[in-house]
Amino acid sequence: MDQTTKPRRTQAERSAATKAKILDAAQSLIAKRGLAHTSTQDIAGEANVSRGAMLHHFPSRNLLIRAAYADMLQREVTLVRDFARTLPPGRDKLKDLTYYIWERYQSGVFHVSMDYISEARVDMEELNYVSVESQKFNDALNDVWHIELAAFGCDPELRQAMMNEFMCLVRGMAFQSQWRKEPEYFHKMLRDWLARAQGILIPEFTAR
Repeated sequence: MDQTTKPRRTQAERSAATKAKILDAAQSLIAKRGLAHTSTQDIAGEANVSRGAMLHHFPSRNLLIRAAYADMLQREVTLVRDFARTLPPGRDKLKDLTYYIWERYQSGVFHVSMDYISEARVDMEELNYVSVESQKFNDALNDVWHIELAAFGCDPELRQAMMNEFMCLVRGMAFQSQWRKEPEYFHKMLRDWLARAQGILIPEFTAR
């Protein structure tokens, strides 16, 4: 046997790869076109898979969109955790996390979330699904936030309150940025929040 020949993938590996391609395509198209203008046929074409292959993994549009939403949030959590692991010790972790999370909200994550939540709000079953998956995402971000900022010694409830405030700010900014193309306007809000947060979460910061 040629030693350079790659081993053949198992059926499970091929299936997982196909599923990943479909989810990638769904997230990409929804971010670009919007959920209302993205069909399952479009997604199959973007993923370069047959409609039958797509239906094998996701028998309905509803299940596909659900899976795309959950997969996207899981990926975002992984990105934030991986980013946090690279941060050096010191107070700049607050600044780094602030700007990195805002950067991620400028990507497709906000567009896909906004479209799916908007569609789900009139369907209680879908809204419950959104609630569960979004809470998992929030809990994971909270874990990163608390772990990285615990060294500053501030009260955990205070950290949580500041995190909640920050995420509400970021989501509102992301929504407004859809039509207001003024980067400095949003960066000023981030700087103002960060300056206040540093004074609250890192008391010694203001003394320097």
